[in-house]
Amino acid sequence: MSRVLWLRLGAVLLASGLVYARSDTAPYTQVARVPSVVDGQGLAAFAFDPVDQRLYAGSRNGVFWLDLKERDPRLKGPMLRKPIGTIEVAPETGKLFYTTPDEFGYMHLRTNDPPKILAGRQWRTTRLAYEPTRKEMYIATRERGIIVYSTEEGERGPTIELPGWYADVLEAVPGKVFFSVANKSGLYVIDAATHTVSPFPVTGKLVTPAYLDADPTGQYLFATYDRHVVAIDIATATVVARRTTASGARIAFDPDRRLLIVSEYDRPGHPLIRLRAFSVDAKGLTEVSELKNPADGQVGLESFRGGFLQQGHNSLLLWSAAPGQQ
Repeated sequence: MSRVLWLRLGAVLLASGLVYARSDTAPYTQVARVPSVVDGQGLAAFAFDPVDQRLYAGSRNGVFWLDLKERDPRLKGPMLRKPIGTIEVAPETGKLFYTTPDEFGYMHLRTNDPPKILAGRQWRTTRLAYEPTRKEMYIATRERGIIVYSTEEGERGPTIELPGWYADVLEAVPGKVFFSVANKSGLYVIDAATHTVSPFPVTGKLVTPAYLDADPTGQYLFATYDRHVVAIDIATATVVARRTTASGARIAFDPDRRLLIVSEYDRPGHPLIRLRAFSVDAKGLTEVSELKNPADGQVGLESFRGGFLQQGHNSLLLWSAAPGQQ
């Protein structure tokens, strides 16, 4: 999924396989800092290619990229000069899908083939989500439900009718795509094999609309709303963890280290930001460590494997596994 300043990224570091307990040793360290504004336009859409380990970032000036294999990653580009709305990578087919105010299309990441436009401005796209088992891209629109495209051939598939107005959240895990609609409460799920929609009633309190982030293995779905963070076991559709925060929180899940990063203001109206890592299991959320927030660190977070990205005042802060824990 692409979304404003909330990433959904792929593999950067190898999974550590560690079991964590509360410790004074931080599991992450800040390893890089890159500009958040280029040529007067903020980077506001992100996606990651785990094959080449490149982070792509979109702005009104185009698509830029970072090579996270480099010791000191630097922003490069633009590789596509269009006013980008959202982006999402299909790693298996080596393509980056994008939306602009005028079109929906894709560009090739590992060949020199030119970008291909799949649709014009006859409908406005709002969100993208990539489902890996069938290699399909889901496009939520304001006018015509959710449209499915094959990322291999670029061919248009079915249009999925919604039980309400339009999808205001879209999040995929292997075999499932979750969404909520603007004029109804609750979550819905699309079966990727059949493209059928059904309600996803959750046992435990969940208020929608909520921001969603998912465990790429398909075990957990995380949600934030108001002053709450919840973890939902997808197999049982049950809230297994809940945390009340001092202010509206942001989250980023690291599937390699199985840690949920939570950022929040220490109290409403106070500039101090708390940045903490939690382990998650059927017993709930257990605090592992409180990270030292940089002087310019803000609450916005983005997920990827082996670390996370944090929004700063004028930069983006890249965190990864602490030395000796990679």
